[in-house]
Amino acid sequence: MALRLRRPNAKGEGPPVFSQEFFIQNHADIVSCVCMVIVMGLIPEFTSRWATGIIFVQYNSTFNTTDSTLLDDTAPRSRIDEPTPPEILYASGIKDLSNISFYALVWIVIHAILQEYIWERTVKRLHLSKHKTAKYYDSGSLVIFYLLSLIWGIDYIIKEGYVTSPSVLWKDYPHIFMRLSLKFYMLNQMAFWLHCYPEIYFMKTKKEDSYSKLILYTSSLLLIGGAYLMKLQQLALVLIVLHYSVEFLFHAARLLHYHGKDDLANPLFKVWRILFVLVRILSIFISVLTLWFGLGIIHRSAHLRDSDVVMAAEGGVYEGE
Repeated sequence: MALRLRRPNAKGEGPPVFSQEFFIQNHADIVSCVCMVIVMGLIPEFTSRWATGIIFVQYNSTFNTTDSTLLDDTAPRSRIDEPTPPEILYASGIKDLSNISFYALVWIVIHAILQEYIWERTVKRLHLSKHKTAKYYDSGSLVIFYLLSLIWGIDYIIKEGYVTSPSVLWKDYPHIFMRLSLKFYMLNQMAFWLHCYPEIYFMKTKKEDSYSKLILYTSSLLLIGGAYLMKLQQLALVLIVLHYSVEFLFHAARLLHYHGKDDLANPLFKVWRILFVLVRILSIFISVLTLWFGLGIIHRSAHLRDSDVVMAAEGGVYEGE
């Protein structure tokens, strides 16, 4: 699916080429060309390494999940038993910035496609004011992002057993290595909020409306990026799912309200007001449980272990004397 390049027509109407207005109107085509050039860099051998580092997730390590010390040698073994295949896990590093930048470019293209082929066509039937139209566009892009993030995040939480075993949030901290799905999820979260900054310029947002957006984008990027750098990506995933569930209800209700579906929007707004408080309380509880209780146990265990080592070493010195 290609976007239409808006060039000046034969009568000279439209912005001149290379002007600011021309760049705004055709930013999706320009960014998609940049992405295409990066992807084409995978073909030549002298640029493939450079393009691979930008497109694909880096810092992968292979681990053998079979631990011979955990096997029961007395238990009968079947001849069809096979060793567990090695598992590939990923760490974080400075090269993640190139992935985030490339994924942000992809989000700009996705945003433009949704904007042109869905939201601009539907908003024409509603006859909204400019202020409400801007809010409609914001809710339209966010509701899709929140929905995709919720489906992805809930699926990972269920598969990894976070619900039945919440101790995985702090067990074996710091969580240096993570699965590909979790790392790709976190990188895309940061890339989405990063792409929102140029969208303020592309959407010609008013100055008075841009401040609240900048606060939202910056706080989201700093919190998610901070948790990623501090190896708290599992806790961040749970908090993201909780927060996005409430925000999804709000923006879905606002879209329904603009479409005149108040019989559906009003109950959603009521549910949102209730869940807004409950989710905040639950998020604080999970954060305190993980950071104070869970990590506190790990710190105390490490302190006691170090004390035992020191006492054993001192005991050896005294016996030698």
